[in-house]
Amino acid sequence: RELIEILAISRNQKIPQPGEESQILELLIQRDGEFQELMKLAVDQGKIHHEMQLLEKVVEKRDNDIQQLQKQLKEAEHILATAVYQAKEKLKSIEKARKG
Repeated sequence: RELIEILAISRNQKIPQPGEESQILELLIQRDGEFQELMKLAVDQGKIHHEMQLLEKVVEKRDNDIQQLQKQLKEAEHILATAVYQAKEKLKSIEKARKG
């Protein structure tokens, strides 16, 4: 945009020198190429960002699954600890009964 404005101003103020317009045109073409590369990069980054969001959702689900499993393991541990304690108490009472 700036190059086009400069070209318009220079046309109004002075007589263009030979090759000046072609230099500006080449600059415009170069800038357009750079812009196209940046646009491609932006599209690629957008795709990567989308993939990252999908992966974050998968990770979040896995975290929830792990938390549920941990909760279930703690419950199972508590049940087993209680069962072991009760079994020991039962064995103690059986031994007392035998001795008595």
